[in-house]
Amino acid sequence: MRTLRFGLALVAVLGWSAVVTAANAQPRLPRAIGAEAVAQIESLRAEKQSRTPRQRKISSRLLHESKQRRGLRITPRVRELRTGVSVGRDGTTLVDIDTQVTAAVLDRIDALGGRIVVAVPDQESVRARVPLDRIEQLAELSSIRSIRPAGGFMTHKVDTSEGDVAHRADLARSHFGVDGTGFGIGVLSDGVDTLAARQATGDLPPTVTVLPGQAGSGDEGTAMLEIVFDLAPGADLFFATAFNGQASFAANILALRAAGADIIVDDVAYFAEAVFQDDNVADAVDTVFADGALYFAAAGNEGSLKKGSSGVWEGGFHFSGATLGFTGDPAHDYDGMGSIMNEITDDSPFVFSLQWGEPRGEAGDDYDLYLISPDGTTIEASSTDIQDGDDDPIELISSIGADDLGSHLVIVRTSGIDRFLHLTTFRGELAFATGGQISGHTAAQGALSIAAVRASNAQGPGGTFNGNESVQTFSSDGPRRVFFAADGSFFAPMINPPTAFGGQLRDKPDLTAASCVDTSTPGFNNFCGTSASAPHAAAIAALLLQAGAARSITQSEVIAALTETALDIEAAGFDHNSGAGIVDAFAAAQQAVPTLGPIGLIALIGVIAVSGSRKTRPVGLPPNDRPNG
Repeated sequence: MRTLRFGLALVAVLGWSAVVTAANAQPRLPRAIGAEAVAQIESLRAEKQSRTPRQRKISSRLLHESKQRRGLRITPRVRELRTGVSVGRDGTTLVDIDTQVTAAVLDRIDALGGRIVVAVPDQESVRARVPLDRIEQLAELSSIRSIRPAGGFMTHKVDTSEGDVAHRADLARSHFGVDGTGFGIGVLSDGVDTLAARQATGDLPPTVTVLPGQAGSGDEGTAMLEIVFDLAPGADLFFATAFNGQASFAANILALRAAGADIIVDDVAYFAEAVFQDDNVADAVDTVFADGALYFAAAGNEGSLKKGSSGVWEGGFHFSGATLGFTGDPAHDYDGMGSIMNEITDDSPFVFSLQWGEPRGEAGDDYDLYLISPDGTTIEASSTDIQDGDDDPIELISSIGADDLGSHLVIVRTSGIDRFLHLTTFRGELAFATGGQISGHTAAQGALSIAAVRASNAQGPGGTFNGNESVQTFSSDGPRRVFFAADGSFFAPMINPPTAFGGQLRDKPDLTAASCVDTSTPGFNNFCGTSASAPHAAAIAALLLQAGAARSITQSEVIAALTETALDIEAAGFDHNSGAGIVDAFAAAQQAVPTLGPIGLIALIGVIAVSGSRKTRPVGLPPNDRPNG
C-alpha cells in the first residue's frame, strides 16, 4: 500500500462550528455575484473540463501561470488571474511532486532542466525546481500522481526570557535542583543563521547538535533555542530545519528522536497540512510520542472566535439555491440566508485554503474556490484543481503581496456530495466566521498544542503569572474534529459522509505559555507569538523529567503535572482558547518530584499565596499583539 500524500441542513444541524456567523463584521454589499463574474466562472469551469490527462495531474495555478507567461489568455473571458506561482530568472519554479521516488523520475527531472531539492522516498515525495514550460512533459510519467506549487509554510512567531520568571521556572530550578540535565530537546523551525554568534555571547551553550545538512536558513530556530536554554540550561540541544517541505519536516521529526531528543518542539505550519486527517507530519508526531518522546507545537497565530479575530469558517456544505457555471454547480451558503460570498474583513498575508472531509489521495468530490472583487464583478483568483478519486481535498489561493481586504470567497461544488468544509484565511478575518482554527499536526493526538499569553501581562508578584491573565488575541482556538487516520481509515464513530458528529473531537489547545519575550537573536529581540510560547513549555517539561527521574516519571505523568497544575484563565475549567491554562513550572515540578522534602515544603508555603486556581480537566495518556511573522 502506497504512502498517503502529504505534501445549513444548516450548520446548526452539523455541529458546533457554525453556531455564530458574521462574527467579526457585518458583510457589506454586494451579497450577489455580478453577471460578468458569473460568466468568468462559467468560462473557468469549461477550461477545467477541457484539461488533458496529464494536465489533470497539475495544479490549476501552475497551468494558469504557464499560459499567462506564454502571452495566452486563461480562457476567452479571463485574461489573467493571480496564481501566487513564483518563477525564477531561469524559468524554473519550485514544485512538490507526489510520486514514487525512482531513478526514472529523478532522471526525467534532470533531463528537463530541473534540479532536485529534496527527495523523501518513504513519503513518496520530491521537491524540485522545474522549468515551468516543461511541467506538462514531466507529468507524462505514469508514476507521477500530482505536481503542485511547493507547499507554503509559516512560523508562529509574533537576553533571558521574561517567561523564566513568569512561569516560575527559576524557582523550580533553584528549589528542586533541576536544569534539564540528562535530557535532550530538539527544535524544528526555519534555521539557525546566527547560532555561532549566540554561542559566542553565552546566550547558547557551546554544543548544539544540528542534524547534518539540516541547518536551514533564517534565525527563528536560534531564538527558540535561546528560550529553551534560558529555562533548561542543562538540557542537550538539537536542531533541524522544517522548511524543506512537509515530507522533509516529517522525516526530521523522526530524525531528532533518533538523535536523542526526549522532547521535540516546533513552530511551523504548512498551508496544505490536512485539517480532517492525520497526515504525514501528524503521523510523525504520533510516532515519536508512541516511542516515549514529548512533543510540543505552537497552536498558531490565526485568531479565535471569542476574541473577534477568527479567519475560519467550518461546517457542512449547504446549497444556497444559487448555481454557477454552465453545468449548474451549486454555490455554498455561509449563513443559511443565501449568502454565497464571505467577505474578507482583514486581509491574509499568506493564502486562502479550502479543505473538505475526504481522505488524502482519495478525494473524488470536487470543490472549487474563487476570490471575487469587492464589487462582486471580477474573478481575481481561483483554485480549480481536479479531484476525481485519487486526489487531495484541498484548494489554495495565494494572497501574498496582494490587498484582498473587502474581497469575497465563494465555494462551489462541481461534483460529488455535500461534505464538511474548512475555509481558512491564515491570519486574515472573515465576516462569516466560526471557531476551530487549530489544525494540522498541532492537533495530533501526540502533540501538546501551546497557546500564547503576553509575559509582560503577568499579574502576580515579581512578574509571575497568577491566573488573572488572558490569551492573546491572535492565538488560535480549537477544538479540532479529525475524521481520518494517516492511512485514510475512519476514526470512530464512522459517519459517511463525515459530519461534526463523526470522528474524533480533540480538545485543543492543551496549554498556554509566555509570548513577547526578549532574546538576543537579531530580529527576535521581542519574540511574540505561539512560536515563543511552545519552547517555554518544552523546556519546563525537561525540568519535570529531571525532577521525576528518581521515581522514573512517565510520559503521562509529565503531561498530568503540566495540565493539572496549570493556572486557570479564560472560561472556568478547560476551554478552547487556553486549554488547561498557563503552565506553572514550580507547581508542576512539585507534583513531579518523588517527595516534597523540607526545602520544597518551605518553598511551597512561601509561594502558595501567589498561586492561582487550577484547571481540573481529567488527564491521561492521549489515545496514542501581532506575532513577529
